[in-house]
This record gives sequence, structure tokens and C-alpha cells, in this order.
Amino acid sequence: MNIYIIDTSSLIEMKERYPKNNFPTLWNKVEKLIQDQRLITHIEVKKEIEKGDDELKEWIKKKNIKKMFTKPDKNQIEKVQEILKKYPFLAKADKPEEPNADPWLIALAIVKKEKEIRLVIGKRNNYIIVTEESSRKIHRIPRVCKEIGIECIKFIELVKREGWVF
Repeated sequence: MNIYIIDTSSLIEMKERYPKNNFPTLWNKVEKLIQDQRLITHIEVKKEIEKGDDELKEWIKKKNIKKMFTKPDKNQIEKVQEILKKYPFLAKADKPEEPNADPWLIALAIVKKEKEIRLVIGKRNNYIIVTEESSRKIHRIPRVCKEIGIECIKFIELVKREGWVF
């Protein structure tokens, strides 16, 4: 089963390209993924969204949406430190006061995958990062994911993989 770890950029993409008023079925399907714990993200994404003042900020306040935000644990903190040693550009040193979800999303995918390998025998979940960042740019999530073996897709690919029609 695919478990999607979504970046702020993809939530913004969803909001801008597929407004809730025009695509209510899509938004309902996204909310169902959240309820099924198949669409998750890091609390840093929430912080990034809260900087804005729009319908996305209001949407994440809904009780059933809040459950998608994961708080860091010890393993994630250690993994972020490892990631930033190897990929310091993910730290966005030019804006240290800003929320920065990028290394946390990657750490979340790695930790979930590693935990499952230790605990689950048989069929495992596939942890996929969903971001709109360019795979052509060296200092972005998709390039790092490619190097470390984490699948990375855009939001429209999530829609296709889930077979959604709206």
C-alpha cells in the first residue's frame, strides 16, 4: 500500500489548481486518504501553511485534517541531523527563522520505512514523498530522495496512482 508524505508545495498546488469549490470530490478523496492514515506529513508543513492566510490555513484546522501532521520523535531528529550533514542545503541557512519541512519529510519517510522493516514481516507499505519541487534542480527534495532511494512524485501522480476521477 502507498503511504504518501506530502509537502507544502503539493498542498498549495492542490489548493490553486483544484479549488475546493470546483473539485469537492478530489478534496473528499484527499480527506479520506488522511482518515485512512495514507496521507501524512510533518508538523513543519503545518507551520509553513500557517504563515499564509487563506483557505488552506483554514482547511488544516479541521479536526479530521489535523491527524495528518506528525510530530518529531527521537529517530526523526537523529535522521534529520544525518540528512543535514550530507545535504546542508536543505537547512535553508539563508532563512533560519522560517519553518523548513524539507529535511523532516525525508526523515519521516526514512524512519517510517526503517521501522516497518524491523516490525513487519511480509508485505510492506511504500512511503512516497509528494512535492512539486523540480527534480532537475540539484538542491531539492526529489534529487535527495533519488540518491537515498525514496520515491518522490508530484500531486497529479498521486491522483493517477489512486485512480481518482473527478
